[in-house]
Amino acid sequence: MAAWLADLEGSVEEIATSALGLPGLAVGARHETPPMLHGAYLGLVGPAGAIQIGLAAQPAGCQALAKGLMGMAPEEPDLPESEMADALCEIINIVAGAFKTRLRDRAHPLQMGLPVFITGAIKATEHVAVQVAEVAMGPVAAAVLLVHPRQAGEG
Repeated sequence: MAAWLADLEGSVEEIATSALGLPGLAVGARHETPPMLHGAYLGLVGPAGAIQIGLAAQPAGCQALAKGLMGMAPEEPDLPESEMADALCEIINIVAGAFKTRLRDRAHPLQMGLPVFITGAIKATEHVAVQVAEVAMGPVAAAVLLVHPRQAGEG
């Protein structure tokens, strides 16, 4: 799954520089402790099972990402929470398309579910693992998350 997290990071970077107008993506720490953030998540189901991908940030980061998608300047007034959540769901939808393309040779076909917006931390369990990459897209701090079934002997 580490390779999949790298593919997810690459997909987020691709969308950050194209659709969001951000200068790229720098990966900080990688770990398995999901942060308490607001974010959009989307399920993908394929031959190997189901996973969730997510993009999460503090409220100001969510606003910055949503404004980027809408072509708004950072100093423009914040979007209403429902519009910001819809924009984050659209961003993770776009990221999922790029992610599917990167995994085409390793996990085909992947079917996308509906994106959801969640406030809070995703919880790892005995059966579910969470991989987190802390990232910066220019001034925007965020987390890229991969939620997947635990492999035998994992964690």
